[in-house]
Amino acid sequence: MSKLKILHINASTAGGAFTVAQRLSIALQERGIVQSKHLVFEGKKGKYVLWANSYLKMKFAFFLHALDKLDFLRFEKNKKMRFLFNHGSTGIDISNHPSVKEADILHLHWVHKGFQSFQSLNNLLKLGKPIVWTCHDLWPVTGGCYYTWECNNHETGCGNCQFLKNGNDNDLSHRLFLMKEKLWGNNEIRFLTPSNWLANIGAVSRIMDKNRPFTVTPNPIDCNAYFPSTSVQKQNYKRHFGLNDTLHVILFAAASLTNKAKGFHEFQLLCNQLKARDSKVQILIIGDLKDGTIEINLPYKHLGFVSDENIVKMAYGASDIYVTTSLEDNLPTTVMESLSCGLISCGFRVGGIPELIDHNENGFIVEKGDVNALAGCILDILGDSEKFQKFSANARKKALDSYDLPIVCAQIEKFYNEISPN
Repeated sequence: MSKLKILHINASTAGGAFTVAQRLSIALQERGIVQSKHLVFEGKKGKYVLWANSYLKMKFAFFLHALDKLDFLRFEKNKKMRFLFNHGSTGIDISNHPSVKEADILHLHWVHKGFQSFQSLNNLLKLGKPIVWTCHDLWPVTGGCYYTWECNNHETGCGNCQFLKNGNDNDLSHRLFLMKEKLWGNNEIRFLTPSNWLANIGAVSRIMDKNRPFTVTPNPIDCNAYFPSTSVQKQNYKRHFGLNDTLHVILFAAASLTNKAKGFHEFQLLCNQLKARDSKVQILIIGDLKDGTIEINLPYKHLGFVSDENIVKMAYGASDIYVTTSLEDNLPTTVMESLSCGLISCGFRVGGIPELIDHNENGFIVEKGDVNALAGCILDILGDSEKFQKFSANARKKALDSYDLPIVCAQIEKFYNEISPN
């Protein structure tokens, strides 16, 4: 009996969805139970099939992304909404790509950025192959937003969208919702999601058939690659980044610091709260900052956008506490990585974050936006070395028990076999 051939499909080599899919694809291939490949639209070359593998294709991919955003200008309320909504107007047909044709199961991840439009997704659906879609956000079950920001319109068909100018009952969000309802409803797409939070929100969308619920499978983490650093390693990593090797380090990481959902503004407020309380800590920041400035009154080091996994691992190794102040999020890869590295993690009670951080066991969860409470938790744990060590050990155990690659791969392989046409 031949092995199932799985093709993971992603828009870009940047972001958490790519990291998750690439880890999963490599791990599945190495286990040898299924054959696994990863097709990526654009980005840096690596151990995957890169569509934009020439200068001309790279330029074309950039053009498609720009065209997608330019076309949305006529709908957006303001530029802050530009990257919070996608209308799926621009894409390329990959239904005849050799990797697509040879696959038994197509596994979609994040397919925007001018990569897949409604038309090109429909072309994939027409192939008749089983399609798995891991929802790294809520886009597949809304009228176009990645996160609903406490809006419940997806339950009844969208419309009157907060991200659009001139929102009304029949606005762009409602029309896109009807398109998804028709396409998804007439085809056998199996939806996965890494968090119970997203599954619960997605399940009440009118797009979803109650006989086809979300399957919750966590994102994987290679706990052999992400592990706690020794005290000597931690000092060396701090020196590498130009940090004071006698002070605790708080880490914040996001692909884009200007993405409102990631809460970098709230993180800065948190840092200034720590400064006001005379906390002796320093800050390490990862993330692109195209516009704006960093307003933190504590010593900090900003690394910018980091694509080198080794640098990311060193950043975890240099740090003691990981903070996510996301205002909307699914199951952040950065929190999983921090847990695996034995970092105490702190965040707001939003999205799937409380599923990762067990309050007062491996970190702290406070109500959304409450930076005062978060500062208090951080000061408390930094002042209790015994508690600090216990929480750090609990963090590592949580990653090993719940998210390590062999555990997640076994769940995914079982799922593939259940939907296999063979």
